Amino acid sequence: MTLAAIAEWFVPENARQTPELAIRARTVVSMGLLAGIIAPLFALSYFKLHHPAMGYGILLGGVCLLLGPFLLKMTGAIRLTAEFLVLAMYGMVCWMVYVNGGILSTSAVWFASIPFAAIFVAGRMSGMVWTGLTLVAIGLFFLAAHDPGSLPPTPIPHTEFPALQAKSLVGLSLVILALAMAYDRAKSRSFEKLEAARSEAEQASHAMQRMMEQVTRSIHAASSASREIAASTTMMARTMHEQRERAEEMVSAAQDMAVVSTQTTQQSQDATRTADTAGAAASSGGEAMDNAVQQINQASEAIRQAALRLEDLGEKSTEVSGIVQLIRGIADQTNLLALNAAIEAARAGELGRGFAVVADEVRKLAERTQQATLDIEHKIRLIVDGTNEAIVAMRSGSTQIQSGQAFTAAAQEKLSGVIDDTHRLAQILVMVARAEETQNAGFARFASNITAVGESTRSLSGETETIAQATRRLDALMADLGQSVNRFSGETASPA
Repeated sequence: MTLAAIAEWFVPENARQTPELAIRARTVVSMGLLAGIIAPLFALSYFKLHHPAMGYGILLGGVCLLLGPFLLKMTGAIRLTAEFLVLAMYGMVCWMVYVNGGILSTSAVWFASIPFAAIFVAGRMSGMVWTGLTLVAIGLFFLAAHDPGSLPPTPIPHTEFPALQAKSLVGLSLVILALAMAYDRAKSRSFEKLEAARSEAEQASHAMQRMMEQVTRSIHAASSASREIAASTTMMARTMHEQRERAEEMVSAAQDMAVVSTQTTQQSQDATRTADTAGAAASSGGEAMDNAVQQINQASEAIRQAALRLEDLGEKSTEVSGIVQLIRGIADQTNLLALNAAIEAARAGELGRGFAVVADEVRKLAERTQQATLDIEHKIRLIVDGTNEAIVAMRSGSTQIQSGQAFTAAAQEKLSGVIDDTHRLAQILVMVARAEETQNAGFARFASNITAVGESTRSLSGETETIAQATRRLDALMADLGQSVNRFSGETASPA
């Protein structure tokens, strides 16, 4: 691999786009590589002369110069790399002059390379700056030559100065020659690229002429197609306008349907709530009916028990009536005995007078007993009659209550059926309400979609009209473009 190929690898991609930047980048890389390779050769000669300060300084400067191409490759900054290389050369030369005897040393001739290298790699402005810095350094070393002891003594004997001076001049000449050749090679390569670009431009010109002829034919075809598109687009715009009117009517109808669907959903919800209320009321009525039936059953049982008790009371009353009859008979017998006793007492005279009084009292007691027995018998008869009437009434009431129980049971059964039907109706209404809500949501989406379609149709109608106008303008532009291409083709053909 040649030095030129190596130098080409260090040139960054951004510098290859412009010939001037490519020339400067190649010059910077060539300078860094060449100076970095030559520096160790001079360092070896100074190590042989037992001057390590000079040797190490040259080696350090050579390493810095070799780092320049790598800095350019990593950063792509040509100006920064160029200034870095010039700075490395300037520092290395100043060190060589300082440790090698000052202004009279064999290294002083290297100051001439600083402005030359700065102009080559960094430009005229940088060359003027580094020239000024070089003159300042030369002036300082000139003043130091008149001040003994300000510079370190050189260990090199004076007999070696001519050879070292010759080496310095040869090295300086080689560096300047290499820089000039690198610049010339970079310039030649750029000229070759310019020549290749000119050749490509000529070929492109011929290709452009053929392309313009093809473009002219395409423009004529496109102009014809554009007129057809304009006519079709106008028809599309008219059709889209009609569709927009129909879409607006559909939007209005869909919105009305959505309103009606919303009202129907609201009514279904109201009916559902009413059915729920009716179901709750029917359930409450069923519970009340159950309670009433239970109370009627209890009342029937109580009446039946009362009737049994009244029947027992009637039987007891009959027994009491018999006892009263027995007491009445005893009272009659007692009255009769009292009367007989009174008659016998009257016959006995004075002896029977006390007995007559007792017999009279017994008779009075028997009469009161008879009267009380009559009252008791009358009242018992009233009780017996009332009891019999109550028994009849109780039996009639019990029969009616039993009939009422049958009717109540039937009514309860029917009410249970009504409650079940009411709950089923409520469930059906809930399902209807949900279906209405789903339908309402569907109508809402339908209305939204129809509205969106209407908006899209309205927008598409406007865009279609815009396309029609743009197509007409395109037709006019195609005609102008065809004329321009014809003029351009004629102007291109004339120089050829």
